[in-house]
Amino acid sequence: MREQAVLESMRRLAHDLRRVREKQKRSLQEIHNETKIALELLQHFERTALYDHERYNPVYLRSFARTYAAAIGIDPAVVLEVLERAFEGRYRNELAVRFLGEEPLPEPEPETPPSEEPIPEAAPEGKSPQEPETPLPLVATPGGLERLNRPTHWKVRVVGVVVVVMMAVGIWYLLLPAPAPLPEPLSVDTATVSATAADTTPSIETPAVQVPVLGDTITATVIAAFDKVDPIRIRVDRDLRRPYWIEQGDSLQFRFTERIILENQLDDIQLRLDGHPYPTNRRDARGRIVITREQLQAYLDSLARRTR
Repeated sequence: MREQAVLESMRRLAHDLRRVREKQKRSLQEIHNETKIALELLQHFERTALYDHERYNPVYLRSFARTYAAAIGIDPAVVLEVLERAFEGRYRNELAVRFLGEEPLPEPEPETPPSEEPIPEAAPEGKSPQEPETPLPLVATPGGLERLNRPTHWKVRVVGVVVVVMMAVGIWYLLLPAPAPLPEPLSVDTATVSATAADTTPSIETPAVQVPVLGDTITATVIAAFDKVDPIRIRVDRDLRRPYWIEQGDSLQFRFTERIILENQLDDIQLRLDGHPYPTNRRDARGRIVITREQLQAYLDSLARRTR
């Protein structure tokens, strides 16, 4: 139930943010150009606030919502406040009331637990609740009229059952067959068993470690893992050095043939080359990360040797 309430709150919040943007005549392309956030992420954010997206986590979503709010002219603190309510499944339509002039939605009625019906008491054994026991007739005695007592036949029945059970146990014990003698232990040739066990032991072969071979084009993925990159400067092969802005948690890809050079805010990024993590502390005297095809191949070869 709580998971469904959170999802509904996230959808309602994303829907209200999209309507506020549309009221201001701002397109998603304009938001993309201003924030450098991928257009696909912006579209998904306006559907479910990224709640069902693979990149969803509360820290990233707060940073995303703050940037989006500033782009559409809303105080980021207001959006973060209603986002916290959506995390708890309690967002109604506060943004629509404040920025679109709509009426607030009614609060949901609290669920009432089902009423428990009393369990009727069981009637005494042997008696029907509709049919009361008929009293015994009165008889004349020297002392006057007295009511007859019911005979205690149940005592006689209990004694009879006990006697029958004891007789049955005695007969079963007399007819019980004698236990069979235990089999003698078989002698085992220890040397034969050891040799057989040794022969059946499977051999384990260590798989050979494959050394990655670089293709004609190498893909470098730069991830803003620890803070917003504002900006990082990158030069691919013989191209000019260019600045790039990356939101925290987002990434950009670059393809190069012989060399790539990265400068500025290198402590805030993670780097992958053809899917392999590459350390960002391998820098030259000017504090840059310079990676050539030969350096990358040598680094991958060293990783393969360590795993052998």
